[in-house]
Amino acid sequence: MFRITECLSVGPFASPERGPQLLAAGVTHVLNVSDGPSHVSSATGFVEVVDVPLRDSSRLTPARTREVLDTLHRLASAPDAHVYVHCVYGQLRSPTILWLYLIALGVPPRDAQDWIESRAPDAVAGHYRMVDHEHVLLAQKHGLANFFPNPRPNLIVLVPLIEGE
Repeated sequence: MFRITECLSVGPFASPERGPQLLAAGVTHVLNVSDGPSHVSSATGFVEVVDVPLRDSSRLTPARTREVLDTLHRLASAPDAHVYVHCVYGQLRSPTILWLYLIALGVPPRDAQDWIESRAPDAVAGHYRMVDHEHVLLAQKHGLANFFPNPRPNLIVLVPLIEGE
């Protein structure tokens, strides 16, 4: 798990073996953007687990982009939520979705990419197979129209990098 902000983390599949580690790290909500169903649930200790299946080999449609942004925003807006966004390896889909969400919250695209990629070394935020400049504009417009005022300012408060990482 790679913590990006105080409330948002990204990483590989939330397997049954990884579930207790995520709970111990304070994760309350899970957004699975892999193409397979979740293996953790509220029965295993999470407040909510949502599957929004995505493929990393094709562009996100505008409708699917809005759906996943709205889902992530709903989860992240819950009081005291810490959302773990994951796909299979935590390299393309989940970093790209988190990147779009940060952009929707007003973070400049390059900054959002740097935040994610500096904390999750194998991540590629905004991967070209999934998104292009139109997705950036969509995230910005959708966020302005739907996510403000931001109910939790700490959604965009970075977790400091640990020296040597």
